Amino acid sequence: MHWWQIRKRGADLERELRYDLELEEEEQREKGLSAEEARYAARRAFGNPTLIREQTHEAWGTAQFERFWQDVHYALRQMRRSPGFTLVVVLTMALGIAATTTMFTVVYSTLLRSLPYPQSERIVAIHDTRIAGRSAGGLMTGSRFYDIEARNRSFSSLAIFYFDESTLIAGKKLPIYVKGAGANAGFWDVFDTAPMLGRIFNARDDVPHAPRTVVLSYPGWQRLFGGDPNIIGEQVKLDQQTATIVGVMPQGFSAPGGVDLWHAAQFTPNKWGNDRGDGERATNVFGRLRLGVTLAQAQADLDRIGEQLRREYPSSDGAWRFTSETLREDRYGQVQSALVVLLIASALLLLIACINVANLLLSRATTRQREVALRRALGASGRRVAFQFFVESVLLALAGGVTGILLAFVLTRIAATSLPGILGRPGTIHMDGIVIGVALLISVATGIVFGVVPVLETRKVQLHSALKQGGTRLGGSSGNWLRSVLVGVQVGLSLVLLVGASLLAESLWNLMKQPLGFEPEHLLTVRVALPWNKRPEAVRNFYNDVQQRIENLPGVEAAGQISSPPMTDFHVRGSFDADWLPQVANQPAISAENRNIAGNLLVAIGTPLLAGREFSAADQVSTVPPVLVNEALVREFLPKGNSIGHHLLLDGQAHEIVGVVADVRGVSGAIAAEPGPAVYWPANANGGWHRYFLVRTKVPPEQVAQSIREQVHQSDPQQSVGEIETMDQLLGDAVAQPRLNAAVVASFAGIALLLACVGIYGVVSYFAAQRTQEIGVRMALGATRGDITRLFVRRAMVPAAIGLATGTVVSLAANRLLRSQLYGVQPDDLRLYLASLLVLLAPLLVATLRPAIRAGKTEPMEALRTE
Repeated sequence: MHWWQIRKRGADLERELRYDLELEEEEQREKGLSAEEARYAARRAFGNPTLIREQTHEAWGTAQFERFWQDVHYALRQMRRSPGFTLVVVLTMALGIAATTTMFTVVYSTLLRSLPYPQSERIVAIHDTRIAGRSAGGLMTGSRFYDIEARNRSFSSLAIFYFDESTLIAGKKLPIYVKGAGANAGFWDVFDTAPMLGRIFNARDDVPHAPRTVVLSYPGWQRLFGGDPNIIGEQVKLDQQTATIVGVMPQGFSAPGGVDLWHAAQFTPNKWGNDRGDGERATNVFGRLRLGVTLAQAQADLDRIGEQLRREYPSSDGAWRFTSETLREDRYGQVQSALVVLLIASALLLLIACINVANLLLSRATTRQREVALRRALGASGRRVAFQFFVESVLLALAGGVTGILLAFVLTRIAATSLPGILGRPGTIHMDGIVIGVALLISVATGIVFGVVPVLETRKVQLHSALKQGGTRLGGSSGNWLRSVLVGVQVGLSLVLLVGASLLAESLWNLMKQPLGFEPEHLLTVRVALPWNKRPEAVRNFYNDVQQRIENLPGVEAAGQISSPPMTDFHVRGSFDADWLPQVANQPAISAENRNIAGNLLVAIGTPLLAGREFSAADQVSTVPPVLVNEALVREFLPKGNSIGHHLLLDGQAHEIVGVVADVRGVSGAIAAEPGPAVYWPANANGGWHRYFLVRTKVPPEQVAQSIREQVHQSDPQQSVGEIETMDQLLGDAVAQPRLNAAVVASFAGIALLLACVGIYGVVSYFAAQRTQEIGVRMALGATRGDITRLFVRRAMVPAAIGLATGTVVSLAANRLLRSQLYGVQPDDLRLYLASLLVLLAPLLVATLRPAIRAGKTEPMEALRTE
């Protein structure tokens, strides 16, 4: 039956009752009664209209629905009558729901929601991994990719792409630096997404010397062309070559993320000839599994191919194997454990908030014992009263949940643009209907679960004693033990969060105070990328000219060049033999990260030269250039000797080690990783079209950024300048994730501490108010104010102490989850546990002492008159 049908039936019933009552009244008047007497007589003869209505509604089957609405209206009236209580409960719930919903949104957006590609679970990332030692970030040589393509039985299509940086000139506009990706035609088969405008490049575009085609990403389309819908078919200059824009991808397509465009790589299997060395290890590979093929089967297939290649090419492929993982693991695997930890921390905060709310509801239920007793005395069943309390709890939880969701929506919008790394990419984090639905379900569930506590208390009400109590002393002793348990649990959970925050803060501090091997202050990084087809002489002349121009700028102390500065995700590894180590065929002894440097780099970056000399001008044009090595390489491979004058052997050439430099963090891995071996080459002798200028300044680095742009443009008007960032910014990005973890858990711990203090303050205040008369009796019998104060402090601190002990044990177990997020500190560091205990105890004591001292100041006679 629909609601409008119920209303129509109700109106009909009221009309019939009124007609029957008027008819009865008329009959009474015909018997000679006055109008007033007839009205009373008719009512007596007719019976109770309310009872008739209820019986009728029972017959219609709508009585339960009406009673529910009555309970809702009554609950809303109760909320309006106690605005302070309602506000505290709603805000407490909102804090917990907002924190949990925000973290769940981040986790759902990354680890649970389907990726925006058809059958994305079939897309696999294929990495090239060194069997022993450090790898090169999973990068693969082109030759090994084509070997997989020719021999595999598991993939319906394979994609190869490399990141590229270019200068784009559109019409008469100034050159613009763009980030791109060169990909094969199979790239679009793997990710299987149609363009928003135009078309994608195909196999005909992906052959050598074919006309160049470009597909724009949505952000690139907006940034470079203002979202012009007529851009398809436009010709642009890309690295001084003509290219035609053939398509624009939709907004959600980000494979890989952060690029402005894709262009056809135009690779062929023979492009690299017999060169399969580490110098060619620069491409990323993805594959789409055939229908019915599992990841394990694909990995077995890759193992088979890897074993074949190790036998066929032992010198280049002998130390490598293929590994695979899902696209989701490839994207979010590194942040998965951190996100799970933060989600658990937010869930603990929600639990603490719910316990606080349960304590408030329990106290309120106790003060309403007289109301409960009165309703039950008038005929209401225990189930009926309990349901009423349930409705109130759920409504409060829903109000808190809706408020929390609105707050979470704001927090999510902030997080979507400010989270570090891949989490902050546009479109990655957003709230949808599923998240909102889950948040509302959690709100209702918490309302039901924690509404059980006061409901159980209403069932214990003794009618006789409750009705005898006066209006100012309604509280009973029931529920006191439960409040103590809740306080203990709340304190214990707060300690778990506080210890977690302490561990993460200590870890962040250890990370920040580590010697970096360079001086990040007043250091500017400027990205410049020349076209790959530019002649080596032209490259050398351009960079030498810009180097001189920058060094002559006012405010510049020193400038140097490097293929990639510290703290950037860049890997070029090389394998070497050494003239002081035994040489085994096809098993190079040394694997090290390679960097090309030029100019006055060591002075500019502030890295000390520990032994030998820097590169000379002659080294920069040498056909067999010397090298610098870092301290880690010497420490690992020549710990007791002098490396100066020794040689690294590569491709039949001996490269003399002329200097040893200090280790620099963030070159051979993340900032938290110990520096590994690194070899520095003269950039002009070893090649290097793409470089960074590192500029140390006497003034704030940002002040010389525009001057550097102008100098590059004057040196080559066709050349753009890429990203310009300070080293402090790069360093901040490198520690952004651990900083975020520490900040989030610390804020959760702070809120938990506040809620615990509020909870224990409320409990002690409640105990004191409930036992006012007992205080009077005790003081009349000789108890001092100190005795009364100690009584209530003991009453509150005993459950708190039990909670602290339990929380310590739980922390020791739970904080093992943090092990992968910690640096330089152990999960069971007793110093931090003791510090956390003291931090928690101090405000708890204050929150306990204040109401306890107030209770101790109670006047005995006044207390005895409260009966």
